[in-house]
Formats: sequence, structure tokens, C-alpha cells
Amino acid sequence: MTDLNKIFDNVKVAIVASDPDLNVTYANERCKEVFKALLNQEDFVGKNMRDCHQPETIEKILALYEEYREKKKSLSYYTMDIPDGKATIVNVPVYDGDKFTGCVEFVFESSLA
Repeated sequence: MTDLNKIFDNVKVAIVASDPDLNVTYANERCKEVFKALLNQEDFVGKNMRDCHQPETIEKILALYEEYREKKKSLSYYTMDIPDGKATIVNVPVYDGDKFTGCVEFVFESSLA
């Protein structure tokens, strides 16, 4: 498999990408499955993350994006409880040269710690 979309759609890790304005630009198949179960919404590509997060969460995301923009942080991760155990969420910034162009989030449905 050399097609990245095929690889990302077949991995059992939820992957979602967004631009600097919090618009969702990509979601793999596992991500669509997870968000359908959590939010009863499967197709959110093209929508803004403000539509699916609480205001206090958006504030945290905006602060994180600013740290990425200023290159004060190279990635962010946290764990959270989910119905079947724990999940580890890893956020990685994306750059075009020195310009921050968005973020890719990986949701591992287990604890990596």
C-alpha cells in the first residue's frame, strides 16, 4: 500500500487534521466511526471544530495552536477515560516551511503510558 489515504483509512487509529482556523480538513475511516459513536455525526470534514467542542475546550485548542505557531511546543498529548478504558490523544503541528498550517490529531484507543 503506497496510497496514504488507504494506509490511514485502514489503520485502527483515529486521525483528524485541521487548518489553523480550526476547520477539519481530513478524517480517516476510524475517526468517522469514533465520532459517529460519540457525537452521532460521521461527516464533519469541512466543518469547524467550534461546532463539536465546548467553549473551554476551544480556548485550550486555540492556545495550543498559538504555541505551535510560535514554535514553543512540538507536540501535545494527554490521556482520557473512555468507555472501554483509556485513550491517548497526540496532537502534532504541521508546517509549510516556517508557517504553521494546521494540526494532525491521533487518537489511540489505549494508554501509551
